[in-house]
Amino acid sequence: MKQILDYTQTDFKDLVTKIVKDGQVVLHEQNLTQQELTKVCEKMGNVETNDYFMNPKDAPAISIVSGQLDKDKKPIGMFRDQELQWHANGTGRHEFREICVGLYCVYECVDTVLSINNNCNAFAGLSHEKKEFYRNIDVRLDNSGPRARLWPKDSDYEGVGEDTFRVGQEHYQETVDRRPLVEKHPFDGREYLYFMVPYIVKAFTKDGTEIEDFEDFYNTLWNDMIKSKYQYHHVFKVGDLLFMDQLNTIHRRSPIKDKDRQLWRTAFDYSNFI
Repeated sequence: MKQILDYTQTDFKDLVTKIVKDGQVVLHEQNLTQQELTKVCEKMGNVETNDYFMNPKDAPAISIVSGQLDKDKKPIGMFRDQELQWHANGTGRHEFREICVGLYCVYECVDTVLSINNNCNAFAGLSHEKKEFYRNIDVRLDNSGPRARLWPKDSDYEGVGEDTFRVGQEHYQETVDRRPLVEKHPFDGREYLYFMVPYIVKAFTKDGTEIEDFEDFYNTLWNDMIKSKYQYHHVFKVGDLLFMDQLNTIHRRSPIKDKDRQLWRTAFDYSNFI
């Protein structure tokens, strides 16, 4: 397997093209340090950095995703061993820029599945009438809404500080957080359905009229979009490096049975090629 560290800039452009086209790309048998993973993503665009509990001090572009605890019984990574429901990373923010997420496996768990739903393919599969209907819709976001939790409602998980790195509730405003349901991807121009499942709370036609039966609208959209034929499922092995576009896909994760499972997460844009 060719190592991504050996990629030329042409290889990286081809990689971005494939990520956007397919929604995700998996490279197997990679061998990377946290710093090398950061440099790889910088070849494609600007990389997000943070200073939270899950970010190593010497690799602030890396977010650890794990159920492991340190010697003081504190979590080393986000979301612990929880099942995560359908969502996309970061797309609910005002100034969302990091279009792509990379996940590199350093400790595997064969019982945990990452599922990815392709929103471009879902839109392409609609009838002409449905496409025109959805093109005429705007949706409103609110991360304090009834579906805002990423983990199941019946979970007793209280979080480990995830609310500190999500954009706060005060940033969700009627005039700011209304966006088109159908948008065009900035890399290739294909249309996709924007379905940030946890945060969509209202829908409007383009003339500003609110959809009265929102729950019926939401369920119809769900049934039109979330289908097995649009999905890819992945079980990580050590050395797997998976990239997934956050505009034209959403994803979910089954519960983690082996809490030592660990992924290194990065988020970046495609600015070197757009």
